[in-house]
Amino acid sequence: MKDPLELGNRKRIFEAVRQNPGVHFRELQRLISMPIGVLSYHLDYLADRGLLTVDKQESFTRYFPGGQLGRDKQQMLGALRQEIPRGIILFLLMNPGATHGEVLQSFTISGGTLSYHIKKLVSKGLIEVNKAGRESRMTVIEPDKVSDLLIVYRRSFLDRLVDEFVASYVGAGSPPDPKAEPKTDRVSTSAPDSTGSSEDSRNQQGPDPRS
Repeated sequence: MKDPLELGNRKRIFEAVRQNPGVHFRELQRLISMPIGVLSYHLDYLADRGLLTVDKQESFTRYFPGGQLGRDKQQMLGALRQEIPRGIILFLLMNPGATHGEVLQSFTISGGTLSYHIKKLVSKGLIEVNKAGRESRMTVIEPDKVSDLLIVYRRSFLDRLVDEFVASYVGAGSPPDPKAEPKTDRVSTSAPDSTGSSEDSRNQQGPDPRS
């Protein structure tokens, strides 16, 4: 039986996904500089043989190493790969029980955009919103599990806020004091992976994928 990772291209793809679980198609293509047609062919080949798991989320197709991460961790990593959801989660890890207004102060987005992403995170079971009098307070449902993923895959995010969180978490042995002054910077919307915009252009012609 042939090794499905026999070809150098497949090894490169598998290793890139292993190091960046939850990576979407376009970002993977940028990481390894492989023609779209070739990448698409080998991704399908690896997925068909169970070496990769494919998760289609709206207009995004995300890839995970097969059999290595449960569905819950895939959901977490899928959110953490997006700039705005990642920023919300980071803020709530450092400020559990924060209100909508408190979170909004650390972002350069509208209240409506923030509400949209919060609803998505709630629907995916990543954060919860609880009424406290007239206010609603938000917390990450499994903070330790999310923190572990941020630590393990810290380098793949290329995000200074993640680095600062991990340094604080590891140094203190627990999330930072929620009463302390927040250290998160205002989050912009410049990253292409921050919304549900289409990125999955897999129909373009490219070189012979078997090469």
